[in-house]
Amino acid sequence: MSPPPAACHRLGAIDEQEGGMEPREWVRSLEPRGVSARSDRARTLVICFPHSGGWAESFSTWREHIRRLDGDVDPPGVELLAVQYPGHGDRIAEEPETDVRVMAEAISAELAALDPVRSLLFGHSFGAMVAYETARLLERAGTAPAALGVSGARAPSAAPAVSHDVAALPDERLWRRVVELGGVDPSLAEDPELRELLLSALRADITAHGRYVSAPPVGRLGVDIRCYLGSEDPLVPGDVGPEWAAWTTGSLATRVRRGGHFHLFENPRDLLADLLRERVGAGSGAAA
Repeated sequence: MSPPPAACHRLGAIDEQEGGMEPREWVRSLEPRGVSARSDRARTLVICFPHSGGWAESFSTWREHIRRLDGDVDPPGVELLAVQYPGHGDRIAEEPETDVRVMAEAISAELAALDPVRSLLFGHSFGAMVAYETARLLERAGTAPAALGVSGARAPSAAPAVSHDVAALPDERLWRRVVELGGVDPSLAEDPELRELLLSALRADITAHGRYVSAPPVGRLGVDIRCYLGSEDPLVPGDVGPEWAAWTTGSLATRVRRGGHFHLFENPRDLLADLLRERVGAGSGAAA
């Protein structure tokens, strides 16, 4: 999905950073202003990790779906958070990070500082690698998430959906590939400003993904995993979900959903309903 389209929003973020502001935090709430991430009602935090080149705000469309599902969730009170990588979104003036482990260390440190509530991590594509590594660090610190959701991604030992060589493609070819995958709204695809903002971060993320899977972590996570795949995803086949079983001592549930690589934005309600279940059931499911 594309980042927020308003050029004034993008330029305003850049001006703030260039004005001498400190680097922004990694984890931010996507709830309306005035709603506290640590309110008495928020007993579950859903923390989202964007795809390569993605912004935290990409998940803002999930907010209304979660609100509608909130009454069906036990315990009630769910807040939506998302990670903003450096060089992305309102951190566009910062140097992008190309080491997943460095990213996870910073993110886990911020999450550990939050009030202890039930948390669910969800990472899409490249974000699945960052979410997995973050879950490992949180577990090591004694604050493991209740579950980990991964989407549009193979397990850490497998070759990434987008090869490391893609990062070296000329701007025009790389941009065309992103647009073809549905990563950018067609109405914004010809926006030169948007392209300039995204390509540097996109290359860094592709590099980070390749480095991580070339030297995957040792050991397994003790957290239940839910794996969501698109039935028409040209990058990640729908039958690779079982690969994740080797990366957790918990249970694995796989779901093949209708849609392409960005299925999570095409029909998020069913995915969220499944993710927010109190327990993860092992097994696989057909397209929904």
